[in-house]
Amino acid sequence: QGATYRPQVISRTNTSASSEVKGGHIKVVIPKDQAIAQLFVAFIPSTPLTLVIYRGHDGEPESEIKVAFTGRVLMGRFTTDDTCELDCAPDTEILKRNIATACFQRPCNRILFDAGCGLVNSDWRVSGTVQAISADGLTITIASCATKPDGWFNTGYLERGVDRRMIVSHTGSQITLIHPMQGLAGAAAVFVYAGCDHTYSGCTTKFNNGVNFMGWEWIPSKNPFSSGLG
Repeated sequence: QGATYRPQVISRTNTSASSEVKGGHIKVVIPKDQAIAQLFVAFIPSTPLTLVIYRGHDGEPESEIKVAFTGRVLMGRFTTDDTCELDCAPDTEILKRNIATACFQRPCNRILFDAGCGLVNSDWRVSGTVQAISADGLTITIASCATKPDGWFNTGYLERGVDRRMIVSHTGSQITLIHPMQGLAGAAAVFVYAGCDHTYSGCTTKFNNGVNFMGWEWIPSKNPFSSGLG
């Protein structure tokens, strides 16, 4: 309700139920200059793209329209006939994944700002305005980044709207992204989030969050199973 739909030339393959690895996958074909296709020109969007297909008959009441497919877009592939093929997987495919378990390791098993970490991401960000962008789109200058010590934003991320990019290095007012952010321009308002090196010292000194650290900092460096006890 309240959504605006526009006519567009779109085709898709049929849905199917199968035990195969790609069972239930469908392909949606759209024009290459369509806005959704443009999201896949440089890379896969950082925010997952979902797909819902409704099925109904012309003239039927809205109550008779049913959902035929729900899933997410895995990738976009541009073809030689000026179209883009979207490979889409059903939501049920997630049930085939192995559930990740904690590893017995020195680095923290948690993801920064997740429920186990306990930190609130809005408490660990700075807002700013893009002042300059390098020719390759990787190095961004934001004055407010200089308010934090060098390296503060390493492994953090830059956020503009729903788009995010990982930060690989931070020095002064400059941050370097892992990939360019499409559409980012000078004077754009952004948020820059602190990064975590997943070490116990970083967790305690930077975030004062050692109580939620989920690593084993004092694991012996010598493995008796591979090197013996001698």
